[in-house]
Amino acid sequence: MSTALKALEGASRRELQALAKELQLCRGNAKSDVIVGHAMQFLEDHPKDGEQKVLGALGGSGSSSPVASPVAKKETPKKEEKATSVQTKGSKQQPEDEPTVTAKSVETKAATQEKKKTPTKKNSGAQAAKDVTPKDKKKAPSPVSTTKSTPTAASPAKSPKSSVKVSPSTKKSPTSKKSPTSKKSPTSKSQPAAVDEKEAPAKKEDTSVSKKAVPVGKKAVPVGKKAEIKTRKAVEALVKSVPDLTFVGDARVRCSTTGHEMMADVDVIKTYISGKRYQKARNLKLSFAKYAPMFVDHPDESKADMLWCNVTESAIARDEKRVKDHIAAPKYQKQLPIWKEQEAAKKKAEEEEAQRRAARIAAAKKRRLEAANEDGDDAAESKRPAKRTRTSAAVSK
Repeated sequence: MSTALKALEGASRRELQALAKELQLCRGNAKSDVIVGHAMQFLEDHPKDGEQKVLGALGGSGSSSPVASPVAKKETPKKEEKATSVQTKGSKQQPEDEPTVTAKSVETKAATQEKKKTPTKKNSGAQAAKDVTPKDKKKAPSPVSTTKSTPTAASPAKSPKSSVKVSPSTKKSPTSKKSPTSKKSPTSKSQPAAVDEKEAPAKKEDTSVSKKAVPVGKKAVPVGKKAEIKTRKAVEALVKSVPDLTFVGDARVRCSTTGHEMMADVDVIKTYISGKRYQKARNLKLSFAKYAPMFVDHPDESKADMLWCNVTESAIARDEKRVKDHIAAPKYQKQLPIWKEQEAAKKKAEEEEAQRRAARIAAAKKRRLEAANEDGDDAAESKRPAKRTRTSAAVSK
């Protein structure tokens, strides 16, 4: 029992989770204290084989080892090797006579040189090149590349804090004193600004071109309107020339003979008028004109294929045979004389009404003329004394 308790106390979190899962003590993600408590209860409940099961579960899970430690051990030697190789390279590249100087020493030297204003000012670049630390030499290229590089590569205009490595060959070269090219290096930064200035006028030119192109579009608009007006006038003229066609709104035309509706377009209307359907319906309509006024077009325009009989007051198909059969029918023959008497009475009543209206109009005109004549005489008589009074009043004034 004591061995199991010691094993539980010294077990890791992962081992306790494996124990809880294997013996089904509690959830695997429970706290370590909870798992230990459940394990103690398990040992009390199983005094015979409980200790063996707990030790077996802990022994099986104890084989797992952490993974991150070997990686760290492998990484440290690599870093040490890199550091040693860099130090060896730096020691090879640095001459023996070249002293290592810090940034503070470079600053003090530059200050003293400015105060003295001696001609050694030109050699400040060379001196700054001498004061190079081993750490900065890591970033510098190999000795082979430095020997091939031009002497103008070292620029003394840089700040004292930035150190530059220069090969020994550059010390002996007389051109190291004259470094105007390095001082003009800031112009490289101003080059993008000049490019931007060149691009700016180009953009302005593009905008001016686009602005000039705008009026062309404005001129094209009236041309479209003129074309629309022309087409509209052509459609109106065509509709007026054909009595069967009428406008339905602004964009459609209706044929009263067939009841067909179409677009208000000259080509569409012409193709329909020249079609067989319209020609047949037109001929039928003209052929039924001889049956008027007993037979007329149907009052409902949607029923263009029907006729209306005024005698019997019924709709008949627009077919000559059907019309003849309807005329021969007894109903039509019985109603025809009655209809004729009614039509004659209507005509007589209309004529009498027209005569009475004409008489009323003539009498009204006569009365207006007489009234106008009387008013004219009275007005002339009343105006004369008024004029005399006005003249007398003006003379008295």
